[in-house]
Amino acid sequence: MPARRGLYSYFITFNLTLQINENNELIIEVNTETATEEVSVLVVLHEASEDGSAMPDLSGQISAVNAAVQNLVKVGRDTTNSSKDAVLKQDMPPALVKVEAASNGLLEASVMLRDDPYSMPGRKTLIDGARGILGGTAQLLLVFDQAEVRKILRRCQGVLDYICVAEVIEVMGDLVTFVKNLTPGMTGMANMVSARAKELTFQVHRELLEKHLDSVKNTVPLLVSAIKITVTTISQGGQGLAEAKENRNYVIRKMSYDIREIMRVLQLTTYDEDDWAMVDLTVLKKAQDNITNQMARATEWLTDPNAAPGGIGESALHQILADAKKVADRVNEPYAGRIKQAVEDLTELTDKLADLRANGQGNTPEALQLSHAINAKLNALQKLVDDAVQDAVKNGTGKPASTLTGKMDQAQAWLANPSVNDKGVDRKAIEGLVAEGRRVAQNLSGPEKRELEQLCNNVDSLYKQLDALIRKGQGNSPEAQAIRQQLAMKLQQLQQKIEKALANQVVDSFMDPTGPLAQLDRAAKAPADAPNRQQTYESKAHIFLKHSKQMTDTAHAVTEAGSCPDKKIVGELNATANELMILVLTILASMEEAVPLFKGKIIYAHVPKDTQVPPAVKLLCPSVSLPA
Repeated sequence: MPARRGLYSYFITFNLTLQINENNELIIEVNTETATEEVSVLVVLHEASEDGSAMPDLSGQISAVNAAVQNLVKVGRDTTNSSKDAVLKQDMPPALVKVEAASNGLLEASVMLRDDPYSMPGRKTLIDGARGILGGTAQLLLVFDQAEVRKILRRCQGVLDYICVAEVIEVMGDLVTFVKNLTPGMTGMANMVSARAKELTFQVHRELLEKHLDSVKNTVPLLVSAIKITVTTISQGGQGLAEAKENRNYVIRKMSYDIREIMRVLQLTTYDEDDWAMVDLTVLKKAQDNITNQMARATEWLTDPNAAPGGIGESALHQILADAKKVADRVNEPYAGRIKQAVEDLTELTDKLADLRANGQGNTPEALQLSHAINAKLNALQKLVDDAVQDAVKNGTGKPASTLTGKMDQAQAWLANPSVNDKGVDRKAIEGLVAEGRRVAQNLSGPEKRELEQLCNNVDSLYKQLDALIRKGQGNSPEAQAIRQQLAMKLQQLQQKIEKALANQVVDSFMDPTGPLAQLDRAAKAPADAPNRQQTYESKAHIFLKHSKQMTDTAHAVTEAGSCPDKKIVGELNATANELMILVLTILASMEEAVPLFKGKIIYAHVPKDTQVPPAVKLLCPSVSLPA
């Protein structure tokens, strides 16, 4: 039998740098490097020891590790005693105890192996101690890192609360005071968020933080300007005050949204960028493993009535619920409905328990009964998830793919073997392809539009004929085989037509992206006595808005019917298209001041119903509303 390898890879060397900065804050840098040569020797020695070889004296290496750990524990306890963070005070001591106990285990192992180089208990204690140090150090750093995140969150919340003061500013002196007080808080928040972004592992989290932080920075002068307009309007008699206040409030809401997004991203610990492109079974297995890994911490938090809310344990519980919801979105009924209901119940109970503990009532009968109930329901949820994943592995998930190419693959797989019961994936995939084709056709004209619509009708008709034959038990008849061949060919043609139409649409829409805007600008700046000034402006405004709508529609069509498997690119394209439409509406609204003859009669003529329109735009165009 071959010897087992890798057990001694847990034996590592620690380089711990502990500093107190000028603000009396603890800075911990841990550099854990595998002692390559020592590990190689230990592995060889372990393999030899199974054949009766002795273990060498490891007291020198273990003493060095123990000294570093003791220093870490001392500073950690000092930090805990001086900290005002209740969650840190709750979560840090167990991690320190775990690391210290593991270090003592290593010392004990070194003594045992020195006295008896053949000691099997000594070898086991050595491995357990090394594992304990790794796990404890990881937990300790996680506690400290979460405390740093909470520090940033408090700063963000402070800024978020203070910007609401802008709603009551009515004189210039108050505006000066507001800006003076806002500046240090905003600067501190920006510096902390920027520094945090540079430390993040997931690039998408870093980019989200930078994006929303840049938006906040750019919104600050807009907020000051909006407040100033409101103050000036009040001082000049109040005409247009409602519009000025609504515009100011819109800027406040925009800034508040970005700050809340910063706070949300700061608390993220995973990023499932690949979930969108992954097959469902892979996503389900990943979520199932995450739930299993988080159960111990969640259970520990539930069984400790003195545990503070917001700590590692509660975070683990919420992560379990998030992964369970991910499972529910991909499995079949009745599992999907049961999991969703269990998640809703557990979320409500957990929030209630956290509130009780936050108010110092964690040891009350109500809280103890609640924690016991949550624990039981959590275990039931884990079993339900396991059963749902097992069912999905056995019977499939019945979910169509997210991309055009994925739907095509599902449809072609079914045509190759229509006798397989795929829980309706074939129907959903083909219906999705036809729907995408018809959606793209809406933006076409002439023969190209008619050809694509006819192709969609042909695919739909052939599929219904084949489905009817299969339901009659004639799925392998010569007629069915002939229809399958025709349908496979038509599907390929449909995919090619959609992709070609999208490519042409992109070229047409973005051939001259700024031309209509330049024409509108010239029309808005025309002299007041210019001939046909109003008609010219209305015409150019129509063209500008129609062209902008065409560009955003094309962008959305590419994300919906395109073949891009990258969730990040698709999300950015959709977000940019939405932002473009808001900018377009804002430009038109601002030009109303320069061209008051035009009362915004066309501003909403081409606006998607889901577009979030700035209130100032609505107020400048009161006679028109968004389509329902």
